[in-house]
Amino acid sequence: MPNLFEEKKYILNSERVMIGVDEVGRGCWAGPVLSCASYIYPSKFMNLPKINDSKKMSKKERREILAYSSTFSKSAMGCSTVDEIENFGINASNDLAALRAVVLMVKNFSFNTDKNLFFDIFLDGNRLPKFKIFKKLYDLIENRIKIYCIVKGDSKIMSIALSSILAKETRDIIMYQQHKFYPQYNFKNNVGYGTKEHKDMIMKHGIVKIHRRNFKPISTTFCN
Repeated sequence: MPNLFEEKKYILNSERVMIGVDEVGRGCWAGPVLSCASYIYPSKFMNLPKINDSKKMSKKERREILAYSSTFSKSAMGCSTVDEIENFGINASNDLAALRAVVLMVKNFSFNTDKNLFFDIFLDGNRLPKFKIFKKLYDLIENRIKIYCIVKGDSKIMSIALSSILAKETRDIIMYQQHKFYPQYNFKNNVGYGTKEHKDMIMKHGIVKIHRRNFKPISTTFCN
């Protein structure tokens, strides 16, 4: 279960802020990659709802967290579109979504304050993002952040676990909306992931603009 061990280190630090970041949608055949950056208010540490790795929680539990998250946390979302995934590749698009979330979070903290805050970014996974390739965006925060990668961070660190939940449920909502436009692919249930039914529907109906053309089996079937 995730805990607040890392977050509590920052309670008495008036210059540094801890942010947890996680993403969802990396392996999907359709739809965007979504990243979330989260900060949990220290004053709410003692009264948090049940927060776990999003994969270990029910949809009902995740939806409740999404509905009430603003009462105990601050969060920001970053997205990479299907076009960006096709142009930059999945790793760079993953990094871009995370960078957008972090930049927005830094801006949210900087608003209406004269403090020169610095941010420690705790990312789920073992791969340091290559933020520098998106120079104009990265230049906005380069001197104000330090990045830490935490393997299985969504099961260890509360802020990352919260981000995993918020990113998951927000992306699901996006895909439910896409289902209204493309009901034949059943996006309301598979949310863009590669199920057998999804593959069968691709073979029957072809692909639409939210399908990732550089992902198999789409790339080998329709994009040769």
